[in-house]
Amino acid sequence: MGCTASAQAGDPTATPAPTMSRQDIRVQLIPNRVQGGATRSIRVRAFCPLPQGGTDYRATARSDAFTGVVTLTQPPPITPSGSATPTETTAPSPEVRGFALVDEDATPGRYRVEVKCEGTNDTGAATLTVTARPTPTATRTRVVPTSAPRAGGGGTAAGATEDQSTGIPVGVTVAVLAGALAGGIAVARRRSR
Repeated sequence: MGCTASAQAGDPTATPAPTMSRQDIRVQLIPNRVQGGATRSIRVRAFCPLPQGGTDYRATARSDAFTGVVTLTQPPPITPSGSATPTETTAPSPEVRGFALVDEDATPGRYRVEVKCEGTNDTGAATLTVTARPTPTATRTRVVPTSAPRAGGGGTAAGATEDQSTGIPVGVTVAVLAGALAGGIAVARRRSR
């Protein structure tokens, strides 16, 4: 027959169950400052401890600035260059990572990004700053001429429309040229006599 014993409340010989003290994990955001007004992608890295047993090595990241909950996973093992066999790999560092989308409608401010490691329930946080979108500045408008400068009929020679806002009207120009031509003809006739 086996004998069992149980610790009674207040028993000074009873050993208390060990308690696990949790420390905040380190969380890194790359970049940790983005401009609002458009959907932006940021990289989230969390340094979760390796879980014991067969649990998956994952974490979740959430923030009011994100478009949704992000699952962070372990990066694939690094295979040394020149290695032909997949068994010769370097173990990855104890971290999980993923990409989060910052909502384009997130108002400017500081947002807490919380990460929870699934296998160990460890948690950590980082701060994401969303800046205001730039206000459009008054830009000078550049005036591009639609016809060539008035230098002998350039813009109006090919039937282009005439700009009446500046320069001498066409009728006056024609009258002056016709008068000059007539005067030249008269002078030429006098000399020939």
